[in-house]
Amino acid sequence: MARSPTISRQLRCTVAWAWHDCRFEWRVTLCLALAVAAVLAPLLVLFGLKSGIVGTLTAQLQSDPRAREIVWKFNGPLDTAWVDTLAQRPEVGFLVPSTRSLAATVDLQGPGEMLQDIDLLPTAPGDPLLGSGEPVPAGFGEAALSHEAARRLGVQAGDTVEAAIARVYRQQRQTLRFPLRVVAVLDEAVFAGKLVLAPLGLLEACEAYRDGFAVPELGAVDGATGPRARPPHARLRLYARTLDDVRGLAQELRAAGFEVTTRSRDIELVEQIDHALSFLFRLIAGVGVTGCLLSLAASLWANVIRKRRELALLRLIGVRERVLTVFPSVQALLIASVGLLLAFGIYAVSAELINRTFQIDLGRDEFVCRLAWRDGLLAALLTELLAVAASMIGAVAVARVEPADGLREG
Repeated sequence: MARSPTISRQLRCTVAWAWHDCRFEWRVTLCLALAVAAVLAPLLVLFGLKSGIVGTLTAQLQSDPRAREIVWKFNGPLDTAWVDTLAQRPEVGFLVPSTRSLAATVDLQGPGEMLQDIDLLPTAPGDPLLGSGEPVPAGFGEAALSHEAARRLGVQAGDTVEAAIARVYRQQRQTLRFPLRVVAVLDEAVFAGKLVLAPLGLLEACEAYRDGFAVPELGAVDGATGPRARPPHARLRLYARTLDDVRGLAQELRAAGFEVTTRSRDIELVEQIDHALSFLFRLIAGVGVTGCLLSLAASLWANVIRKRRELALLRLIGVRERVLTVFPSVQALLIASVGLLLAFGIYAVSAELINRTFQIDLGRDEFVCRLAWRDGLLAALLTELLAVAASMIGAVAVARVEPADGLREG
């Protein structure tokens, strides 16, 4: 029990000697720290570019609901039980059935121009095209318009437009007109074309009208008045929950015989960029870190050789061998710490210049070069660990110092 305090004091003294030696030879310490920073700073910038570019592209895809959309090309009867089962799957973020594509168009007339054959899509609560604060159309008299459609019609949320659908009934062309109140206008970034979102009931009523039925809810009294059997839904509006779910869900639907398309190429492009930058980072990091470790190890080994007499005298006065082996490790940690401070300073300046250069093409929360604090902390820990590993050759040299060397060289 009496030896532990002695070893503890020796360890504290060794750490203090290593600190004072670095301060005394500050020029050498600064040169070694600059060597560490010269390798680490470009790696931090490169990793920041990788994280920033990939993170920004991924965020843009995640914020764009069309990237998660699985476009339904199949027009055919869909089993209701199968649709309900599909809607319950965890990979599905939003699903609403739809009518035949030929029956899902509408003409619109507003204060501006008239728009013909505009796609009429069903909507429901949770629609990715509608923002979280946007009202969801409900009932037969409400709809949401895309930004382009609202602009060309000359309307905004709260206005009313006239909708029209046509059919040929008993060899006569008939047109049904009914009002639609615009409850929301989609953001231009969400959908760039012309589009109308309406409740599924409105689409089913329009389909029934085109099939020759009377539709009193829309004011169409002419047509078949018998029980109106709803035909099976022919399509789906389907969105995956996450980007990672798009590919697997689309593959399963194709394997089941449904024709669907996705924006998987955009997702794959981001993945390819990520893989390419990761490969470059690993290659450059491997070469740079190896060179830096060899240089630091050689410098620490040379420093031990230069101080062989002083270390031998410490051994002679009773400092234990295993305690003295901490000497180069402490110096390596100090050098790495100074190098880290310099490297992070260089990275901060470089990242700011890069982001300022490309800020015109970026959103408020988007960056070309950005290093997460977790990645920065991990880089610092790895640097310190590698510095200690590089000091092992110096520790071996210290272990070979004999107390008698101090007397012989004295």
